[in-house]
Amino acid sequence: MTETKPKQLFDFINGIYLDQSKDFFDNLTDGEKKTYKYSKYMIHRFLSMNPHFIPIVNTLQKYTQIPERAHYLFLTGLIPRGKQFNKYIKSKKEDKYEKWMVELVSKHYNISIDEAIQYIEIYYKSDKEGLKLLCQRYGIDQKQLKKAKL
Repeated sequence: MTETKPKQLFDFINGIYLDQSKDFFDNLTDGEKKTYKYSKYMIHRFLSMNPHFIPIVNTLQKYTQIPERAHYLFLTGLIPRGKQFNKYIKSKKEDKYEKWMVELVSKHYNISIDEAIQYIEIYYKSDKEGLKLLCQRYGIDQKQLKKAKL
């Protein structure tokens, strides 16, 4: 008896795009159900990489109480069968500004981190020297200023 590998996210994605079997969930073993939880969020995330499916995903994600099996059946009934290549959109891993600078501006103006980033963007566009002076007031050395391109 051969042991089957547990279902992964891409098995569910391929099931929606390629297999579209009506009894997909009925054929899952208890072990497979425990090993990988069917994640509606991740399914939506991958399906939304195709611009044609964004309205479907946007509408469907409003209904959070849909059972997993019904969710799968709905998608397989709506999405055309066939191999899909959708470019995965990654988030930016590197920060645009130095963390210490964002925290400094946040504390100086007593604002949130998001607002501090906006302030820094304004500084960079219109008053880079003012930002440099602010950093120097707080004892930031020349080496860090140079790294931050000030």
